[in-house]
Amino acid sequence: FAAKARDTVKLGFKALKWDPFGSAYLGLTREGLDRALACVAAVREAVGPGIDLMIEGHGRFDVPTAVRLGRALEPYAITWFEEPLPPGDLDGLAEVKRRIDIPVAAGERLYTRWDFRELLAKRAADYLQPDLSHCGGILELRKIAAMAECHFLPVCPHNPIGAVTNAATLQVAACTPNFQWLETMSNDVPYRATLTSEKAAFADGQMAIPDAPGLGIDIVEDELLKHPYQPHNLRHFNGNLT
Repeated sequence: FAAKARDTVKLGFKALKWDPFGSAYLGLTREGLDRALACVAAVREAVGPGIDLMIEGHGRFDVPTAVRLGRALEPYAITWFEEPLPPGDLDGLAEVKRRIDIPVAAGERLYTRWDFRELLAKRAADYLQPDLSHCGGILELRKIAAMAECHFLPVCPHNPIGAVTNAATLQVAACTPNFQWLETMSNDVPYRATLTSEKAAFADGQMAIPDAPGLGIDIVEDELLKHPYQPHNLRHFNGNLT
């Protein structure tokens, strides 16, 4: 993990997000906690204090475990603890947020502005992560971001899905004052560049917003046909720096 973190920072990334918790579900053993903290410590040492570190929970811990993890992560200057609880319990998420001293990020599996209205009312997260492809598209994401702006909260969209969603989310970034970070995959599928005309240049932690017509991207249909959907190709994101 430390070696991958160093390599990713060399590519120009200013923030790293990953899941150090292995296959743990709901609870976490003492050994599992020690292993996770050792991983976080190794990455922090590898990249130094100037890189933001986000820890991914993948929405799978119970309340006491999430609180224990959040408190244990405090010494490592973590930017946020993402989805510490399953997404259906916003009251529980608000409780975890109150009981730990690192920010909480959530929202990738909330699907309407009304879901985010409840999250905002409960003050259950510090960073909102709507996913453009889940929540209803560009206009709905823009409305959710405006709601968050009224609560002085930043929006950092969930965005691991591919070039088209990335291009669309960049358009929202261009017109959203409280847009702070955009997730992207540093180790996406090797054939990504062949599937579209994506030209979102990335350097020094910044991604250029395309100025071509529409989303600034076209699909190469012949290339898509070379990579049909295969259930056994679905990847679990544990262990992947994003």
